[in-house]
Amino acid sequence: MQFKELRCIISMIFLVPVISCTKNGSADNGGGITTASISALACSSGSFSAPATVNIAYAATATVPYSGGNGVAYTSGTTIASTGVSGLTLTLQAGTLVTGTGNLSYTVSGTPASAGTASFAISFAGYNCTLSLPVNNGAPGLPPVYNKIYGATSITFDGTWVTIKTSDQPDHKSVYYPVANPLYEAFSGTTFGGGTFAKAPNTIASQNITLKIPVNPAMAGTHASTPMGVIGVALDGVPFFNQYAAGGSPLGAEMNGFDQWWGHPQMTGMYHYHVEPKYLTTVKATPFALMGFLLDGFPVYGPQEENGTAPAGLDVYHGHTHATADFPGGIYHYHFTASAPYINGNGFWGTPGTVIQ
Repeated sequence: MQFKELRCIISMIFLVPVISCTKNGSADNGGGITTASISALACSSGSFSAPATVNIAYAATATVPYSGGNGVAYTSGTTIASTGVSGLTLTLQAGTLVTGTGNLSYTVSGTPASAGTASFAISFAGYNCTLSLPVNNGAPGLPPVYNKIYGATSITFDGTWVTIKTSDQPDHKSVYYPVANPLYEAFSGTTFGGGTFAKAPNTIASQNITLKIPVNPAMAGTHASTPMGVIGVALDGVPFFNQYAAGGSPLGAEMNGFDQWWGHPQMTGMYHYHVEPKYLTTVKATPFALMGFLLDGFPVYGPQEENGTAPAGLDVYHGHTHATADFPGGIYHYHFTASAPYINGNGFWGTPGTVIQ
């Protein structure tokens, strides 16, 4: 009897599991870390695939950068209701963390009940932050094509002018983001035009830029020259600059400072594109898609036509007129090209609106 009791006690001892824990509390049973972990979550650099308008059904994807990912898979999350502006929900999509920096994807849906800012309290792997979605006031008659400007902080319309506000925070990685930013990515090698990349000392910083452009652009009697600085806006909220470097000289060696997506910041940290926005033409869209608008209200397209050919017959302002997918009735539009003037030639085709930067 005593022998049987002793054998039972020994068996129970051998059934006790041995568990070691990681710094983040992840269990490791000999098969590796099984819990997703990160070192930072950046809601302030988050973006949405489309702008939201009051009382209009909304469906989009939200992207939130993180850093310090450990390469582990994670499941979808619970539904998060919006605050500030009600009527929207946000849900984490299942995925696998990149080892290092990457993005979490969320599904956003619903109908915003008012204009303002819809806020979502996000929590992932022990990190918390608030993701904010601007909800436009829904002024009647805004052409749907402007909804493609997903990087704007707000888009409003008064019947004549479209007002676009942007904080100029590109949603792609860049060597010009501060190193601590989840969207920072080192870069070396070849940049636009085949030159060897040489990093400038500037760093991307948030801006407060307001563009006011005509909703019904028309050819101007006198074609104004493009100014130094902002001449338009890309779909990701990044400004377009003209074909000149500081002082009105050709871009020349300045192009060697363009990052992995062919943009760079100037001295105040304003990130911008002088040439083809590579992230839009290769990741977010296609080489023949709409890229944005210049201040005169005329659209800008990529370096190809819809049939895959190079644009032909561009005039001295670097544009031409024909139907596009966005303007089936035909419209004058600019094209990016690989050689000067890259986006715009001798000035604006139409009468430019205004910009505050």
